Amino acid sequence: MTSICSMHVHYSDIKLTAPDFTSNIVTLEELRTACEYNKVWVSVDRVVYDLTEFMDKHPGGWEFIYMAAGKDISQVFKSYHGQAQHQVLLKYQIGILSGQDVPSFPPEDEFSLTLKERVNNYFRSTKIDQRSSPFAYVRYFLNTIALLVFYALQWTTFLHGAWMFYIMAIAYGAALAQYSLSAMHDGSHGAVSYSPAFWRLLAMGHDFLNGCSSTLWAYQHVMSHHIFTNVEGFDSDIDTSDMEFYRIKESQKYSAIYRFQSMYSPVLYFFLGISIRIGDMCNYYRGRRGPLKVNPFTASQNLIFWGGKLFFLVTRIAFPLYLGATLLRVTTAFLLTDFTFSIIVTMIFQATHLVDSVAFPQVNPETGNIDVDWARLQVETAQDFSHDKPFMTFFSGSLNYQVAHHLFPSIAQEHLPAVAKIVRQTATEFSVKYEIKEGLWAAIGGHIGLLKMLGTPPTSSH
Repeated sequence: MTSICSMHVHYSDIKLTAPDFTSNIVTLEELRTACEYNKVWVSVDRVVYDLTEFMDKHPGGWEFIYMAAGKDISQVFKSYHGQAQHQVLLKYQIGILSGQDVPSFPPEDEFSLTLKERVNNYFRSTKIDQRSSPFAYVRYFLNTIALLVFYALQWTTFLHGAWMFYIMAIAYGAALAQYSLSAMHDGSHGAVSYSPAFWRLLAMGHDFLNGCSSTLWAYQHVMSHHIFTNVEGFDSDIDTSDMEFYRIKESQKYSAIYRFQSMYSPVLYFFLGISIRIGDMCNYYRGRRGPLKVNPFTASQNLIFWGGKLFFLVTRIAFPLYLGATLLRVTTAFLLTDFTFSIIVTMIFQATHLVDSVAFPQVNPETGNIDVDWARLQVETAQDFSHDKPFMTFFSGSLNYQVAHHLFPSIAQEHLPAVAKIVRQTATEFSVKYEIKEGLWAAIGGHIGLLKMLGTPPTSSH
C-alpha cells in the first residue's frame, strides 16, 4: 500500500460514513485540541478519525498526519489518497463532527471525474509510475554540486577580483532558487520516490540552505494554498495584514500608495528571503501560518527549525568572517545571493496565481462552502506558461505546468507536461477556462496587470 497516490478513485462514489459512531458527536473544539503528538484526530467529510496509533505506521511518514492533526482535511486526503487508503482510514473512525470551520466543496462534477479517469488511464497504459523520476535524481545531484562549487569559489576568491566574487554570489543565489523550485518543492509534496525520509531530507534543505522553515512552508503550501487556492481567508498565500505593502484582493482597504504598486512591488520582492525568515519567527511563536493553525513542533521539528537557522547564519555570515572576509564583503555577498534567490522564486510563484486572468473564488456567505468543484477551481485559479519549452520547464521546476501540478500534486515533475496535455484537452471539452501564456514574461505581465488593476482607486460599486 502506498500513502500518496493522487486521485485513483472517484470520491463521489465513496460514502465516508461512520454507522457505528453516529451517536458520538465530536465538537469543533474537541477536534481542534486533538493536535498533540499523543492525540491526533482528523476530520474527513465530517467523519472524525483518531490516527494517534496509526501515525507512526503511516507509509507516507508521521509528519504529514501530524500536520493534519486537529483539522478538517477532506480535500487534502482526496488529493493524495486512493481507495486502499480510504479503507485503512475507516478502521479509525470515532465519531461525527458537529459544525465546520473550513469550506467544503460540492460533489465532483463530470469534468473532474473524466479528468481523473483519463490521467489514471495514461499511467496505467504507459506503465509509468507517477512518482518515479530518474531525471529528478540527476537534477538533485547536479544542483548539490553547483551549490558546493559556487559557495567554495565565492569564499576562496574573495581576496582576489571582485567580479568573480560577485558573480559567484549571484550564481549561488540562482542555485538556491533552483533547489527550492525542485528538490524542496518535490519533498514537500512527496512527489519523488516512496521514502518519507528522502522527502524530509529534500525539504529540510530549505531550513539549512535558505534559513527558511520547511515545516511552516508545508503548512502554508500543502495544507492551505493547494487546497483553497486564491480563496480569501483560507489560502495562506493571499493572507494579508491591515498594512500590507501591496493590494492583491478587492477586499483590501485601498490606500493611495497602491497606485504605484506595480512599480515598487517587484523591487520589494528582492527581500522575500528576509521577509520569510522574520515571518518564520513570528509564526513559530504565534502557532499559526496565516489562517491555519500550526501544531506544536516536535523535538525533531524544533531541531531542524533552530538547527537550520544556526547553520544558515554560520555558513552565510560567521564562516566567511572567520576566513577573513570583510564585513562589507560578507554583507554584499549575503544580499546579492538573497536578492537573486528571492526574485527568481517570487516571480515564478506570482506568475502562476496572482495574475489578472485567473479566478479568485468566494465562499458562499449563506452556506459557508465553495460552490465550484475542487478540480474546476484548481484549473481556473492557476496560470500556465511556456509549454513545450524545455529550458523554462527546467528553470521553473515544471511550475510552468501549474494547473497539472495543482490537480495532481504527488506526480513527479517530469510527468507534468504529458498530464497537462490531458488536462488542457479535457478542460476545453468541458468549457473550463484554462489560462496559458506563451512565455514567462507574458505570465509575469499578468501579475503586473493585477497590481495595476488593484492599484487603481476602486469605484463606488466596489
